Amino acid sequence: MNNSNPNFGEQNRELRILVADDDLFMRDLILGILVHSGYKNIDGAGDGADAWEALHEACYYLVITDYEMPKLTGLELIRKMRSEDMLQPVILVSGTMPAEELERHPGLLVDAMLAKPFTAAEFLAAVDKVLRNTGNIPMAKSGQIPQVGPLVISPIPGHKNSSCRILVVDDDHDLRQLSVDALTSSGYSVEGATDGAAGWEALQTCDYDLVITDNHMPKMTGLEMIEKLHSARIRIPVIMATGILPLDEFARKPWLKPDATLERPFTSEHLLAAVGKILGTGDDDDDDDEGPSETLLPKYL
Repeated sequence: MNNSNPNFGEQNRELRILVADDDLFMRDLILGILVHSGYKNIDGAGDGADAWEALHEACYYLVITDYEMPKLTGLELIRKMRSEDMLQPVILVSGTMPAEELERHPGLLVDAMLAKPFTAAEFLAAVDKVLRNTGNIPMAKSGQIPQVGPLVISPIPGHKNSSCRILVVDDDHDLRQLSVDALTSSGYSVEGATDGAAGWEALQTCDYDLVITDNHMPKMTGLEMIEKLHSARIRIPVIMATGILPLDEFARKPWLKPDATLERPFTSEHLLAAVGKILGTGDDDDDDDEGPSETLLPKYL
């Protein structure tokens, strides 16, 4: 059903949404995209079983779930929802879509499917379309319309200092945007650069408190950008976030070693922890005797 209410988009931002995904990185990124887009009531669940428990503790207008999860898969979660007349719309996001099973069980009523990876724009378009098609009054149980509860935003670490300005340099648009969204959602002022050359140009024209950069990029690599910073005597902390760390180069030229490194894939929690440690905006409990130059955050498996 098409809703022509001009305030419909703003009303949607008040709706309570549940995001279920056992991949912490993906779950945090989805939560960050929703928060950054203005949605105010969002909860996360680490797997299907946690989501099922959450559905009995609060009223949700929309459920966004992965498919392959421990304890309870996305389809098993939807099947249990429908068996108890929970009629909330569901968006299934997964790298592997169970098309055959969905065809065998049309009563599962999956409102939209998104294959990973997807862009933030594609995801938000799916959320908006589903909420519009449900007429903004999905049912929690047959005959019951859930009420909007108090505004709740799941806390995201690393949000203490919103005055810090960060430059994210990455030629991969989606990965760059995911990092920008995660940092922005935590209160930082963030800008993106499409490659090393664009990052170097931005560094010469603006003042930043931190640079987060990939290494393998066209026109100028992350290492080349760090070397230019040293040559120009521009003192600014750098986090290198990349798939393959140039450890041999670090050994040959130790002065190029960044203040922290993140090996992809990593969680948004690892990203925010590294940023918080470098900028001093993280939790005090995270402090240790190890200097930033020795920081090597764990690889996310």
